[in-house]
Amino acid sequence: MAIATRLNSGVRAHMREKLPLMVLCLAALTGCTSMPLPGDVYRGEYFYNFETAAFTPEGGSERWCVNSAKLKDAEVPAKGSPGGPRGTADIVVRGTLSAEGNYCNLGAYKRFLEITEVISISNKRRVTP
Repeated sequence: MAIATRLNSGVRAHMREKLPLMVLCLAALTGCTSMPLPGDVYRGEYFYNFETAAFTPEGGSERWCVNSAKLKDAEVPAKGSPGGPRGTADIVVRGTLSAEGNYCNLGAYKRFLEITEVISISNKRRVTP
């Protein structure tokens, strides 16, 4: 019993010694919450070819310009396809939609969708020219 008491008192002393550090760590972590990325969630079809990349929102017909570098995982490799890479994919992304203007290829698009997160990619397919 005496050994257990000494061991117990040693553990208690160690805990008292480390308690301020533990409280400080817990206080610091209390403010840590994951912040959502900026922007809204958009679902629709991504189209790409050798010179353009566009997104058509689900239920809409207007195409918005997007940065194809952020959607490389949605593309099917060209593998000698005539005319280079060309295809579509269904995507869900988070991003910020620009004000109306003239964007991308010769200002052909009214809006630009700045993608901050790719949530999902499905139904990747090659499109023949």
